[in-house]
Amino acid sequence: MSIEGVIAEYHWQGMLVHLLGLIIATKIAWKIAFSLPAVQKMRQWNRDEDKPKKALPKYGPVRKQTQQVGLYMHLLFFLLFVPFVVTLDAQPIWKYFTDALIILLVFDFLYYLTHRFIFHGKLLKKVHGLHHQARDISYIDSQYVHPLETVIGTTLFMGSAIGLGFAFGDYHAATFIMAQFIFNNVNQLNHTKFNVNRFPYKAVNYLTSKHAVHHIDMNHGNYSTLSPLYDWMFGTLD
Repeated sequence: MSIEGVIAEYHWQGMLVHLLGLIIATKIAWKIAFSLPAVQKMRQWNRDEDKPKKALPKYGPVRKQTQQVGLYMHLLFFLLFVPFVVTLDAQPIWKYFTDALIILLVFDFLYYLTHRFIFHGKLLKKVHGLHHQARDISYIDSQYVHPLETVIGTTLFMGSAIGLGFAFGDYHAATFIMAQFIFNNVNQLNHTKFNVNRFPYKAVNYLTSKHAVHHIDMNHGNYSTLSPLYDWMFGTLD
C-alpha cells in the first residue's frame, strides 16, 4: 500500500472519539457509582486498607513504573494501530454490543491461557510472583504489577481488538469504548475489597471474592480476569 493509501486508512477522528469517549464514560460512571452509599462505604474501606501499603517503600516505585509503562503502551496502540480499525460510520446498534462482547471474550480466553500457563507456569512465575506478594488484596494491588506483566496484559487486549478489526472489519468507536471501559475497570475492580452481597452488587461481590481466593497463594485457580466463564469451562473455578 502506498503512503497515500496508509494515510487515507488512518482514521484519527475515530481514534480521538474513542479516546475522549472512554475518558468521559469513565468519569461519568465513577461519579454515578461513587454517589451510591454502599459504594462510598466500600471505597473508604479500600482507602483505609491502601494507606499502610502506600507507606511501604516497595509500593511506590512499582506503581510508578506500572503506570508509566501502561501509559506508553496505550499511546503506542492508540497512535499506531487503533486508527486503522476504528470508524465513525454508522453500524447497526446490535453490532456495537456484539463486537464489544467478541473482543472481550477473545481477550479473556487469551488472558486465561497466559495467566494459567505462563504467569503461573515456569516461564514468568517469578515475574507474576511480584503481584502475588499481595495476599490480602485491596484496590492499590491492581497497580502492584511487574511492568512486563503490564506490557503483556495491554498487548493481549489491544492485540485482540486490533487483530479482530483487521480480520473482520472496522469497529465503531462506541464498540471500542465499551470494550476498553470494561477491560480497564473490571481489572481494577477485581482487586477491591467488596462486601455488598445484594442486588445490584452481587456480580461485583462474586468477582472480587473469586479473585481474592486466587491471591491466597499461587496454587489456586480463577485465572480469567473478566468473568468465570473459562475457569468454569476448563475446571479451574475455585
